[in-house]
Amino acid sequence: MQTTPGKLGQQIPTLAAAIPEQIQLQIVNNMIERTQSWGITWKSAIVNFAELMITIAPNFDQQADIKTVLASDRELVNQRMKILNQYVPEQAWKQAEAAYESLPLYHAKPYLQSTLTEQTRSAIPLVLWDKEDTMDKLYYLNSASDYAEKLGLHTLTDATLTIVVWRSLYGITFNNPEINAWVVDITNSQHHPWQRLAMLKYRIALDYGRRI
Repeated sequence: MQTTPGKLGQQIPTLAAAIPEQIQLQIVNNMIERTQSWGITWKSAIVNFAELMITIAPNFDQQADIKTVLASDRELVNQRMKILNQYVPEQAWKQAEAAYESLPLYHAKPYLQSTLTEQTRSAIPLVLWDKEDTMDKLYYLNSASDYAEKLGLHTLTDATLTIVVWRSLYGITFNNPEINAWVVDITNSQHHPWQRLAMLKYRIALDYGRRI
């Protein structure tokens, strides 16, 4: 049975009320395509996979134990997906949640095996749908990549995309602590990189209602 983005979108939690419907549909389509990369075709199994992308992590399928189960038998992958919790230990779910990356929501199937830079560039239109037509995406991408390294965030998959959004929404003073006092925490290397990136994502969500 074929599952369309519209039908699946009615069965999973709303990604974010502020996101235009066409962008939400593209994100849902990306989720469907990710399930298909594993050979999952049952509608119910696709919905289960998508729900785990939202409730655990968009990249939950990259956790070692989960990945092994999904890859072990392509003919039975639909059945296994339906009862995945019976195959995967509790600790694996905790590890998947701790390794949360949002980028898989924002790039389509053709980019699954692409470089991180290519995946990030392809994601920009879905997180900056209202700005990407007027911005130099390559410049923002390169600048954000350099700044992520300067901040010590370059090892985090979501860092470059998050910095692109940060700079685009807050303008040329995006990293000025005299204007945005919270910047001090983001740039403070005494905090763990993952913690600083999480704080930045949360700040953007508070100020602009935009999820990354």
